[in-house]
Amino acid sequence: MRSRVSKRRYPVLHDYGMGGAWWWVHARSEREVLETFAEVDVVHAPAAIGRAEAWQMEEVDIDAPVMPAGLDGLRTKRDSQRAQPGFGALADRQAVYLRYDDSTRRHEAPKPASKGRHAIDGSEPPIGR
Repeated sequence: MRSRVSKRRYPVLHDYGMGGAWWWVHARSEREVLETFAEVDVVHAPAAIGRAEAWQMEEVDIDAPVMPAGLDGLRTKRDSQRAQPGFGALADRQAVYLRYDDSTRRHEAPKPASKGRHAIDGSEPPIGR
């Protein structure tokens, strides 16, 4: 059972690259929003919130049994992630440092561009090729 802490309205964005979907989500905290839905951000920028205020965004209660299209799949995805080992291990950390081991990667010389074509980096191919 969830606590009886009062809820407030958060502007939530799912940015899918070529656009985004927005909702007002009523929740007890920003963290609750992020733990409930995968791939969303709680928007803080005053200008973006001001623009969103003018839109007819759907309002959703985080405890509702049914979510609107789009948000329903993000909740299902987060539920499946929660069952995985290590879920939430990096939560609440201000900085996370990752080590990348490049020793197993093969390094190959780039192949020359074919005749009449430019190399991938935009340079001209050598004369005579």
